[in-house]
Amino acid sequence: MNAVRDGGTVLVQNAYAPRVFLSVPLRDVFRRSITLRGSFSYCRANGRNDFRDAIDVIAKGGDWAVLMTRDRFPLSQLPQGLAALRGGSHQRPFKVLLTSST
Repeated sequence: MNAVRDGGTVLVQNAYAPRVFLSVPLRDVFRRSITLRGSFSYCRANGRNDFRDAIDVIAKGGDWAVLMTRDRFPLSQLPQGLAALRGGSHQRPFKVLLTSST
């Protein structure tokens, strides 16, 4: 929160544990016009680990692994990757992976 500029956005990912708290007064968030955005992706609950399960699916290979890993774009081509996801054809990517290569 201290690193974001006034009017900026802070993405809080996976704060799903019951005892996760905001460590700054909410007044500071409002005064600085900071946007807090939550993003839930992988979790560990009820003996499951979503991230480990996803890695297992990819490691086993097969049609799902191909589908989830075939469409790759270098980070510098993020706009093209997003455009591909928005495409209307039946060949639209299921998922787009961004890579560090150029």
